[in-house]
Amino acid sequence: MQAEKLCRRRFLKGAALAAVGVIAAACAPRIVEVEKVVEREVTKIVKEVVQETVLVAGTPEVVEKEVTKIVKEVVKETVVVEKEVAVAPTPGPELVLWAPKHFLPAQNDFFTASALLAAARNNFEVEVQMFPWGEYQQKQNVAIEAKTLPDVCLGVGVARYQKMGILLDVSNLFAEIGETGGGWYDVNERGVTVEGKQWGIPFHNEPQFMYYRSDVLGDAGYEPLLKDLDEFVAAAMAVTDPAERMWGFGNTFSNVPDGNNAFLMFMWAFGGSLQDEQGNIVVNSPETLEALNFYCDLYTKHEVMPPGATGWDDTGNNKAYLSGQCAMIINTGSVVNALRGDDPGWLNDTMLGPLPAGPAGAQGFNGGSTAGLFYTTEYPEQAGLLMKGLLAPDRYGGNLRTGGGFMFPVLNDYADDPFFTEDQWNKQIVAALPYMKQGNYPGDPEPWSGDLVWPWSTMATRVVVEGWDPQEALAALEKDAIEAKEKWDKL
Repeated sequence: MQAEKLCRRRFLKGAALAAVGVIAAACAPRIVEVEKVVEREVTKIVKEVVQETVLVAGTPEVVEKEVTKIVKEVVKETVVVEKEVAVAPTPGPELVLWAPKHFLPAQNDFFTASALLAAARNNFEVEVQMFPWGEYQQKQNVAIEAKTLPDVCLGVGVARYQKMGILLDVSNLFAEIGETGGGWYDVNERGVTVEGKQWGIPFHNEPQFMYYRSDVLGDAGYEPLLKDLDEFVAAAMAVTDPAERMWGFGNTFSNVPDGNNAFLMFMWAFGGSLQDEQGNIVVNSPETLEALNFYCDLYTKHEVMPPGATGWDDTGNNKAYLSGQCAMIINTGSVVNALRGDDPGWLNDTMLGPLPAGPAGAQGFNGGSTAGLFYTTEYPEQAGLLMKGLLAPDRYGGNLRTGGGFMFPVLNDYADDPFFTEDQWNKQIVAALPYMKQGNYPGDPEPWSGDLVWPWSTMATRVVVEGWDPQEALAALEKDAIEAKEKWDKL
């Protein structure tokens, strides 16, 4: 048996598990090759059958005797092979992955495990570093300046970083991952595509959509989902009753994400946009002006919004819906998840969907996260394998489920996951994904738009609170957009 162990060690150097037994004889040799079947118990759990070639040397009589014995018998051995697992024979490269730290520990843990598993499967190592969203952008800015970037970063601004030249073209990787999940949602493909190439890998969607109190609206004779914006106004007016502290719709005018993003949905509904498909600024249009007037009229003319909405922070509409003061709001899945945890009595009467259709159709705004591969990485192949592992069919669904209703799929096939199809609210949110857009629609992502700090909230506040003429406020936004674009064009 000692000879067999020595042969196994030599063979393992070639990354195999077979062993060779040598039986020696003292006579003039005659060599014959025969197959020996060995049944082994591997790690005392799994039985493995392998074939070995055994060399038998000796006189014809000895050879015949030994061959007959080997062929007729099945040799059983118990072998403990604790080290014979998927471990790199030599240490692979070590990558660094940055990611946002969410408030859901289960999601953070599952994401980290997915990254480590992807590394183990592909013979490299990865260090996962997570940072709170509040300090994450500053962390990235410092790393960009110091050129100490990680290999992969989840939560990048594709428009800005692509223009800066610090992202790798990941078009092939984007296509490969897309094939594993039935293709990307349109909003996700648009969000990473610049001049026909992809510069990021979408990871999760965080859409914003309309919340409806079906019980309140039903009592007034309206059935969600409302079919268009005319019915939306009529329904909001019908249920508004300040004496009962009930208003039809609520959204802040303050310079915070909810105030800003909701207006985009109204602008798109009327056919307006910040830029056209070629990247020309077209915001100062009759369509955008009509959207601005419509939105401001909800507060000033129709009075279907609470008077204090102009001073709300980003949680104002959340609180108004959860406390029963608004029949309709626009928000992410955070509100329905709050209802799941502490139902005030109308969780089952809450319905979700896109903003009712305007002249250009129904709309929704999409947030979420996208990963980028930085140009400084020494291991672009392994970085790509890391992203494939995070979005692999055996892991991506778990990443979404541990997101607990805050994360929604970027790949079409995952809309059929029972987590989304068997939950009435998740199902409604997924159904709204095809309506989602991002701020630069319909053109490519542009970094200059990020220099406009809450432009839509500022514009609407100027009209409602400061008394600006709507056309004057729109012209001021156009001027800011042109200046921001010229600055980036010079770079």
